Amino acid sequence: MSGGANARSRVFEALQCACSQDPSVLKVGEQQLKAWEKEPGFYTALSFVIGERGLDPSVRWMAITYIKNGVERYWRPGAPNGITEEEKAVVRTTLLQCIEEPVQQVSSQLAVLVARIARLDCPENWSELIPLLTKGVQSSNSLLQKCSLGTMKHVVKSLATRRLMPQRKAFFEITQSLFVYLAKLWTSYLQESLAGLGKEGFELALAPLELSRTCLKIVRQMMVYGFPKFHGVLEALQFLHQVLDRVPVFLELRSQLSQEHATANSLEKNITLMMKTLQEVQSHHPIGYVSFLTPTLQLVYTTIVEPRDEGQLYERFIIQAMNLLKQIIKCEDYNLPTSLQLSESVPPPQVMDAQQAKLAFFKASTCQTILQRLVCHYMPLSQQELQNWEDDAEEFAQEKTGEVHQYSLRVCVETMYVCLLHEYQQTLTPTVLTLIRNVQAVDASAEFDSLRLKEAVYKAAGLGAFQLYDDIDFDSWYQRQLLAELQVNESRYKIVRHRVVWLIGNWATVKLSPSLLTSIYFNLLAVLRPQEDLVIRLTAADSLRLVIDDFEFSAEEFSPYLADCVQLLVQLLCTVSQPDTKLRVLTVLSILMERMESHIQPHIPTLLQCLPSLWETSTQENSSLLRIGVLNTLTNIVRGLGPLSIQLHEFVLPVVHLATDVNTPEHVYLMEEGLDLWMSLIHYSPASSAHLLRLITNIAGLLGLTASDSNSSITNFSSDNLNQCFNILDGYCILCGSQPDTFIQSCAEVVMQSCRSYIREVKSESVVIIVTVLEHIVQLYPSHVPSLISPILPNLFTDTLDEVNHPPAVSASLSLLARILLQNSTFFFSFLQQMASQTQQTPASLFGHLIEFWTEKVRYTIQ
Repeated sequence: MSGGANARSRVFEALQCACSQDPSVLKVGEQQLKAWEKEPGFYTALSFVIGERGLDPSVRWMAITYIKNGVERYWRPGAPNGITEEEKAVVRTTLLQCIEEPVQQVSSQLAVLVARIARLDCPENWSELIPLLTKGVQSSNSLLQKCSLGTMKHVVKSLATRRLMPQRKAFFEITQSLFVYLAKLWTSYLQESLAGLGKEGFELALAPLELSRTCLKIVRQMMVYGFPKFHGVLEALQFLHQVLDRVPVFLELRSQLSQEHATANSLEKNITLMMKTLQEVQSHHPIGYVSFLTPTLQLVYTTIVEPRDEGQLYERFIIQAMNLLKQIIKCEDYNLPTSLQLSESVPPPQVMDAQQAKLAFFKASTCQTILQRLVCHYMPLSQQELQNWEDDAEEFAQEKTGEVHQYSLRVCVETMYVCLLHEYQQTLTPTVLTLIRNVQAVDASAEFDSLRLKEAVYKAAGLGAFQLYDDIDFDSWYQRQLLAELQVNESRYKIVRHRVVWLIGNWATVKLSPSLLTSIYFNLLAVLRPQEDLVIRLTAADSLRLVIDDFEFSAEEFSPYLADCVQLLVQLLCTVSQPDTKLRVLTVLSILMERMESHIQPHIPTLLQCLPSLWETSTQENSSLLRIGVLNTLTNIVRGLGPLSIQLHEFVLPVVHLATDVNTPEHVYLMEEGLDLWMSLIHYSPASSAHLLRLITNIAGLLGLTASDSNSSITNFSSDNLNQCFNILDGYCILCGSQPDTFIQSCAEVVMQSCRSYIREVKSESVVIIVTVLEHIVQLYPSHVPSLISPILPNLFTDTLDEVNHPPAVSASLSLLARILLQNSTFFFSFLQQMASQTQQTPASLFGHLIEFWTEKVRYTIQ
């Protein structure tokens, strides 16, 4: 693209079109811009549009977006249609002139763009970037200062992510040159904000608070990634001391403001960032953090364990403080190395300091106080949680997994409790036992706060089941106390009943006498009934799953309860509405069918009452996970019914078709489970059917054998799914064994084309499966062997003699050749003559070579 101002004008007009609300105009603009993206000068023109502050901000924002896309595709050295070095230099220079940007949206996008280029070019090809940003930060121009600081934040974050050693060294140098200044700047902004907070209205503190937060984000990246040895840098250690000192000060200031106040929100963000800084430095530099362990532990203790003012606390801070405490407790770098524990060698001094700091802090009384605070203050259900129970029972009962402890107070408290109990088990077990004893007398007539506490203590007993294994006689507790509490129908007591149901599930897989299982089955089913609270029913289903999925589960012992169990779970499945909850109940049913095996057959009709509508619901709601759950359940039903599963074909075969049809987007998520269900249908089908035979065309699509399905191929197909496809083809060969004409007409083309296409493209394990398919064809369709096998046999013969594949595949191939020789020697020797002609050998010498090879490798077949 050339033409100077004319080019800029054309680019500007195209950008205007791309920003239009009219779809037809927008499309024209996007097409034109896409046509130019590989032309020289295009990005220069875009950069000039960005610099024209009189233009529409949305057009300038769009120009930044297009340069960002260009950086991703064409900026790297050697990229196809790459941007020239001359044009890159012009773009970089122009962008630096645009740093002082009054429009916030444009300024933010511009900072991100500069950071992306910096990650590729700085400092090697853009040495002036950091000095210019530093100069902007030092400027008395408030707008330039703010924009430069914001851009530096993105640039530093981008540079910190580079991992090659030369790049890391470059970041070390940048940190060394900027850290002290930025640390002082952060202190300066904090002092200014504290001065503003001391005045009426607090509004004067907002601007410096925002700037200090931006500054801290930069310094945090430098502290985590900018020092090869953090503990040797005095300036970094001093800065971290300041962060620790400021947290309680800011908490105190925040408590003086209402939650809705803008300054309170800004203070919270600063506190959050300070705590995040402490967490990340401790995580990345645990040894360097040793000298801060004592003040950090004291900070956490005085704020969330024994706070002087509860009003200072808010949820996000409590979560961060607990995670930091847990991080320190679990840090392996603070433990004595095992090899040193068994010798007289002296451990590193930092490790000894960490040990002393932890021992001095985690005294028995301190640990007990922390645990009691966790259980008695943080674990009881809050008023908001109780309201959520009433408003949305399914959401309340939803299990929270993954990294939720970083964001959810309840999960954070529970993981903190388990961590503390695990680490200081001998010290804290008596405390937990005392808490349990103290709540045993609390009944339905007690104050509601006492019921909340009892529920929390029971939760603690369940979470610590593995640690309390030797100290709690759960059998006795269940028979003397818990069983009676399950029978209490007082509505206020439901929170305790719910926790008892949960507790049974947690302890049943840890420590439970087999003699109590029948009582457990009966009572869990009792609370699954429709008249019970939905949260209790869902929890009962979860507990039942844990009991059923136990290694020592006996299908015979559970069989008297099976009919009620299936009926109640199906009713629960029909009651709940959220896809995640449906999947949760469906998983219990699926496990039940798997464990009960043939016992489930009489109850299949009950299960089938809801599955068709459930499949339809999952399709309408586009819930792939729920559909996967239905597929797994159907697979277990088919296995449970065996040959009787043919009566389900009318419903199940269309489901399989949808799950394995490459022309539907759903197959990406459903294919694996769909193939498993398909394999089970073939395995248990007593005979082929027209609908089942038509389904084989889906295999051709999955294996990319048709032009319309070219997107599916071995390159994007897992080996497990590929093997399952050939297992299904093998199933069709066997299923049609008594109907040769049906196989030839409906299946042979797909089977043989699949084998020919893949036998040289797959691993040896898959070759074995393909050869097995061919051997079954030789066995079951002898009169058709010459026409079916001839196209694939030369490759198979050559690969076998050349030992292209591993021994199992060679063994399978030799077995196939032997079967063909014994079954149809005329065809075999005709083929041998053809191969001898192609290899310029005599048939006798080739046959002799085969026999010699056969004799040598016969041990593979014997094995």
